Amino acid sequence: MELVDYYTDLYLKLGADRNRQTEVTVKKCADIFFCSERNAKLLIHKMGNDQWICWTGGLGRGNQSKIIFLRQLTPLVTDYMALAIENGNLEKALGFIRDHKLPAELLKICYERIQKQFGYKVGTGREWPLDILRIPMRRPLATLDPAFAAITSETHIARQIFDCLVNYNAETRSIVPHIAHYWENSDDRKVWTFYLRKGILFHHGKELTSEDVRYTFERIHDSAHQLPCHWTLQSLRSMDTSHPYRITVKFSDPAPFLLHFLSALNMAILSSDIGYNANRIVGTGIFKLVKYTKEQIILERFHNYFREQALLDRVEIFFAPDLITQKRQFDVPNLPISMNDKGRTLEENGCSYLIFNFNKSGVQHDIWFRRAMNILIDRSRMIRDLGSDRYMAANSFLPSETKCIQLVQEDEGKITASLKKSRYHGERLRLYHFDHNNVREDAEWIRNRAAQFGISLDLVPLPLNQFYSKAIIEDADLLLAGEMIEENVELGVVQLFCNQSSLVRRFMNDTQKRRIDQLMGRFIQVENSGEWKSMFRTIEDMIRDRRLLLYLYHIRREVSFHEALTGIEMNAFGWANFSKLWIKQGF
Repeated sequence: MELVDYYTDLYLKLGADRNRQTEVTVKKCADIFFCSERNAKLLIHKMGNDQWICWTGGLGRGNQSKIIFLRQLTPLVTDYMALAIENGNLEKALGFIRDHKLPAELLKICYERIQKQFGYKVGTGREWPLDILRIPMRRPLATLDPAFAAITSETHIARQIFDCLVNYNAETRSIVPHIAHYWENSDDRKVWTFYLRKGILFHHGKELTSEDVRYTFERIHDSAHQLPCHWTLQSLRSMDTSHPYRITVKFSDPAPFLLHFLSALNMAILSSDIGYNANRIVGTGIFKLVKYTKEQIILERFHNYFREQALLDRVEIFFAPDLITQKRQFDVPNLPISMNDKGRTLEENGCSYLIFNFNKSGVQHDIWFRRAMNILIDRSRMIRDLGSDRYMAANSFLPSETKCIQLVQEDEGKITASLKKSRYHGERLRLYHFDHNNVREDAEWIRNRAAQFGISLDLVPLPLNQFYSKAIIEDADLLLAGEMIEENVELGVVQLFCNQSSLVRRFMNDTQKRRIDQLMGRFIQVENSGEWKSMFRTIEDMIRDRRLLLYLYHIRREVSFHEALTGIEMNAFGWANFSKLWIKQGF
């Protein structure tokens, strides 16, 4: 901590005004500073020498000292923030705001100054200017381990660092070469051979070979690691890596869905000498990770990337929840807002939903109670009341499917009738929800609506970095969440129902999982879209009939960006592809 930190705490805790004398003891100062009385005296002496305070020691035992604050807090803090920003230390400025409970007006001034530092800017490099993107994020990340990828922000950032054997092309809806430039398979789809590009380097300089692919597959296949994507390679039987740029894998069962699995981030190739190490994260991706703390992440362009280079030199991500706006903006600082600024509306391929915990005893197992909850949540009313980016009542995970299904809002009289048939007798239920503004509003709306019919819900906010916590399954009766399906919809659906990280799967009991697994086992064997849609509809019919979860609404988000910004490619999660962004000169 710096002297300004101690001064700010002292000023705020004593509730003092400039030039007004306040009584205080050294012990109280030590308590405020969280230090010994000896160190408190040193800090007081330093503030006096810098003419920040006037200190008069108390004479005699029991007499308090007197302090006068000579520096007004607002100019002192804003000067400190300005200097930190001028020196490029945005992390320091954000840390100061986080560590002190500043008055609302001062906090607003600080945020306005910091906000101007986000977006696109040009930095100074050794030989040429650097194109830098700075963006705020709502929270620290849960993990960047690709094997655990299940949250959209973590998935997007990890995609910049790691590569897969193959990729999915959303435009052609096909699997395309990436680390593997070619592959072949036996007629029965049990034997697959992949040919690897030469000269692919990991960020620490090691060349990628078939041994790294073997290591990655073994890590996933070994049940001892308890990775949530273990099931994808369950029938793997052997691997041949006798050539450094070729790997042959054999399965006990046909694996027609294998290429889709291999395009998933969960299967990103790790370096066999490091694996996944949270203190040294290494991949082959277009960006390399150079800093990862609780305050920020910095990605830099990987100059030895094996494919087309990124156009941005650096991406700086700061964890600053109060700087997040409802509309995701990609601004260019120092360029005026233009009437030609562009915007896009993105319909998310997913939905918000309420799920019941079938791994915990309670009334949520009662179909009549679940039916009552389904009727009392009038989706259209919820959307009207809450607005924002909620735009269409959902009856499926996919908006395209919802549009094919007629939604009927049942009569409210059936709510009371269903509750009378249920085993609900007024007990309080714990409704967990992720701690985002929209989700919090949903939870409060549902709690208030349920209360009108005598259902008592206690809201429990859950930080998203506790997404993987087992405590959710042990304690929650219901959970309010959302799911976004990636561009590869077939893969996204499989991940939704089969990946061990998926909340939908985690809240199902063993009987429900077995039924889902039977259906998904057939799903990954089919090879045409007609059969796929039929299987998906069968699963969703079961979910709707048994009220295993309640679909709520679909989301439509707005994204705006400056006209000087070029190369905008948005993914299904509403993120721009960092590697394609660049700033057009001449504005």
